[in-house]
Amino acid sequence: MFRLITLLAATLLSVGAMAQEQPKRDTTMKSTATFDSLDKNADSQISKTEAASDKNLSDTFASLDTNGDGYLSKSEYMAHDKT
Repeated sequence: MFRLITLLAATLLSVGAMAQEQPKRDTTMKSTATFDSLDKNADSQISKTEAASDKNLSDTFASLDTNGDGYLSKSEYMAHDKT
């Protein structure tokens, strides 16, 4: 009986751990898709004009533009999406 309970507990913990990993991958895929949809001219960066279509992104654009070039790279955008 003890072995059955132990096996059941281990199985539930494993399933729970795997379920927690899935959203991370989905979020990354969603972030990339969102970046691509915001990057209207497909130059691999988001301008202030392109960011204007997303209020949250537009409001935080200056703080996300860590190199101050006036554009968001994919890595700068991904950092925003993690917050």
